[in-house]
Amino acid sequence: MSTRTTASVDDAVTASPVHKHAIDPRPSSGHLLKRIAGTYYLQGTLLAAIILSVIFVPNFATTGNAQNILTQASFAGLVACGMTLLIIGGQFDLSVAGIIGVAAVVTAKVLPTTTIGLAVLVALVVGAALGAVNGVIVTKVRIPPFIATFGMYNVYLASAFIITSGNVVGISSVHYQELGISRIAGIPVVFLVFVLCCVAVYALVNRTYFGRKLRTVGSNETAARLAGVRVDRVKIIAFAVAGLLTGVAAVGLSALLSSANGTMAQGMELNAIAIAVVGGTALRGGRGTILGTFTAALLITLISNALNLLQVQTYWQSIVTGAILIVALVVGGLRNDAVRGAA
Repeated sequence: MSTRTTASVDDAVTASPVHKHAIDPRPSSGHLLKRIAGTYYLQGTLLAAIILSVIFVPNFATTGNAQNILTQASFAGLVACGMTLLIIGGQFDLSVAGIIGVAAVVTAKVLPTTTIGLAVLVALVVGAALGAVNGVIVTKVRIPPFIATFGMYNVYLASAFIITSGNVVGISSVHYQELGISRIAGIPVVFLVFVLCCVAVYALVNRTYFGRKLRTVGSNETAARLAGVRVDRVKIIAFAVAGLLTGVAAVGLSALLSSANGTMAQGMELNAIAIAVVGGTALRGGRGTILGTFTAALLITLISNALNLLQVQTYWQSIVTGAILIVALVVGGLRNDAVRGAA
């Protein structure tokens, strides 16, 4: 082949659309916007919900109501952070409401005879210890987490009733109560604690060796064992961390209510699972996003708050929450199908 012929072929290939696409890996603006919308759709939904609520919901756009939303989102959000961690590892914990009850009751009992700092430490230790107990039962006794933690919920609930003799334990310490109502620059302290815990859990999941092992266990436990991962240890640590975050929620909730009892957080476990799933955590394990959990906690609390202001009946609010959960599952399934199709 002559030099001129070769040059002509090269010119033709270079000018072809396929070749230009192959050597220009830059995504189009439309593709980039589509990726951003797919990644941050939940944040966009939250922004839209805020705008619509400001426009259509009476008394929504007030400082007091905004502070109330941030406070309420923090309690369920803290538990949901721990639940996200567990679901990433392929686990569940349905005992979190019982753990909150026990941790809060024990803290209220020891508070009159000790310092506030030590009382808070007791709540965190109790939460982490009870979470670790759940992990041991799941891993060593080989009971499925759904059944094991549901059983332990009843054990913890009964324990809280035994400790209090079925009564509500009042908290009279003004300084302890301030933990639930104090603000810094207008922002509730419990919300700031929630943000810090989200950052810590994000770092744990995405920036540590433990986080990589946790995702491996959640994705394929058999493969993780063959790779030498100490699966039982990873699970127990995950349950303990989730229990620790639940203990933090117990401190904030008991401080806000100025009291503690066994049923003070009844139903919290379902809210936490809903927040984690709406936030994009895959129920099959191996994948989750703390930013999504944080956003979902705000979104679900905001919607509940708006419905309350609109004086919508409680049962209709439950229907709305259930519909949001189903839509989140459908959207998550469609996104997973899209990812597999692109691969």
